[in-house]
Amino acid sequence: MLSRILRVGSLLEIALAVVLVVWFIDSGMTVWIAIAIGVLLPLIVHAVPLGIEFITGALIDRRPIARLNPIDAVRVWLAESWRSFVVFNVDQPWRARFPEPQIVNDSSRPAVLLLHGYMCNRAVWRLWLSNGMPARWNVATINLEPVYADVDAYAESIHQSIEQLRASSGAQRVTLVCHSMGGLAARAYLRSKGHDAVARVVTIDTPHHGTVFARFAHGANTRQMRHSCEYVRRLAQLEEPVEFICFAGHHDNLVVPRESQVLACAEAIWFGRIGHIAMTGSDQVLAKLIEVVERPIAAHDTIDARSLKMNSAH
Repeated sequence: MLSRILRVGSLLEIALAVVLVVWFIDSGMTVWIAIAIGVLLPLIVHAVPLGIEFITGALIDRRPIARLNPIDAVRVWLAESWRSFVVFNVDQPWRARFPEPQIVNDSSRPAVLLLHGYMCNRAVWRLWLSNGMPARWNVATINLEPVYADVDAYAESIHQSIEQLRASSGAQRVTLVCHSMGGLAARAYLRSKGHDAVARVVTIDTPHHGTVFARFAHGANTRQMRHSCEYVRRLAQLEEPVEFICFAGHHDNLVVPRESQVLACAEAIWFGRIGHIAMTGSDQVLAKLIEVVERPIAAHDTIDARSLKMNSAH
């Protein structure tokens, strides 16, 4: 369903670009300038609201480590704008049916299920799956639908995907790797189905304590992601039954306040100079993810809250 919605949006952007190019030319603008504006229009559609998000995040987040000089701020904004354009205008609308990696029945391989975020589908992981994610892993993806459903409603489809991955791979337990809202969906699964089938959970830019921007989105799930809403406050009172590692961005443009990305009971690994969607295409984030997934599993009663802070200098 989401692919169809995004296809319509992508085609409307193209149609608007064509109309503007024709209008500009008829108004006397140089042909090449008019065409350049038309080509850049879809990117501008992403860049403008993202710029507002980054500015808002910078105004709210006054931590010294979150400050960027103007040149770095522009670089992060442009990288996020380009990644957002590729994900929402190319991969998710038109490439969502890309084939999954072949699952090998070998219980010694890490079994990993990838959970996407709000207004996304499995294609948000396409770049990593095609370039960098280890072939020695058994990896599966899922589409969390309906798009605007209650977060708790995703528990059943996650359960089915986990059981299918376990059966085909021979693994007793799987690792859940979750971007944004996917981390809340994973927690809903654990509350609904238990933790016996899950080894650990890695969340990437998940609004565990909500985000101020959720008020401007549509759906039952976005109401559950509002900053300090009842849903996230109730979740904050629970201690998760498996190991959680929270990947968080010092310069995330969508999860604000940025401390919302971290659970008190989890290890926190911070990244700098990377935007929200760009985290799913970052080589730096992927390298750390590979390290984390391939760690020996810690017993739950020995897990403590650790904070490993990373920045772009690492």
